[in-house]
Amino acid sequence: MSEHNPFDRVVEPWEAVMEDMEATATEYREAGWEVLELHPGDVTVLDDERYGLDVLVPGDEYERLTDLAAAGTFDSYEVYRADESGIAFVLAVLEDPDSEQAVCCPAYYEESEADGMARRAHEEGRMYTHIRPLANDEAVTFAYEDPDLFFTD
Repeated sequence: MSEHNPFDRVVEPWEAVMEDMEATATEYREAGWEVLELHPGDVTVLDDERYGLDVLVPGDEYERLTDLAAAGTFDSYEVYRADESGIAFVLAVLEDPDSEQAVCCPAYYEESEADGMARRAHEEGRMYTHIRPLANDEAVTFAYEDPDLFFTD
């Protein structure tokens, strides 16, 4: 494994995040919830007018997400975070308790590239994930009132 190849630095921790997502989704399903698991192809740090994590997902997952977001209110969430080799790995679980629906959104970012995003999130008191398909520029955006969950001290 080469320390200079970014893929080598992330493959094992990313597989662990995906396994954690599957286990978390199973727990929700066993409790009677419907769960959408997202499988990002790419995640980009945004730190300009629109800040947060830009999460690129397959079109079919995005279509299901837009249907869920239109029908529900995802105003509750859990965020799980781990660091490995200078990369932050995040699993955000967004919940609509009234309809018992959850969205599992794994993401990652290079900690060295996140200073602007972290600063904006702390200034605004809110962190965002912007989830979108490859096909166009629309996105479903979720806000998190506790940005500290995404960053180390």
